[in-house]
Amino acid sequence: MKNRRYGETVPRITMTEEERAFDDEFRRGIELFNTKEFFDCHDVWEELWHDERGQRRRFLQGMIQAAVGCYHLTNGNTTGAISQYTKSLEKLSEYPPDYHGIQLAKLRDQLAFCLSGALTMREQGANYEVAAHYFPQIEPTL
Repeated sequence: MKNRRYGETVPRITMTEEERAFDDEFRRGIELFNTKEFFDCHDVWEELWHDERGQRRRFLQGMIQAAVGCYHLTNGNTTGAISQYTKSLEKLSEYPPDYHGIQLAKLRDQLAFCLSGALTMREQGANYEVAAHYFPQIEPTL
């Protein structure tokens, strides 16, 4: 395709069916995460993780651990939440602020906030029902 203004060729970016299927399932996982269906989100992303062999594998593992951390926190398992949030943040810190179409830096900040809350709950020996607005939301890059 020609760029009429400069007369240069503009490359077309096309996705393979496999890439499109991956992106569709990843987005489905985001929708589940954002509606607090953390267990189902984990299942969707775990299916992607099993097939992934590239750079995204560790990223997916971090995302799965974020969902599992949230799931544990919704069930009062602060020790499990702390463990999963810590592992998730370690992995996700390896990626740029915007990655795979999401605002990853913002998600990391929100996960760190949840981790802090879970640590406080454990220190106090408390087991609170966590309000839905406390959990992270995954937002697309701008």
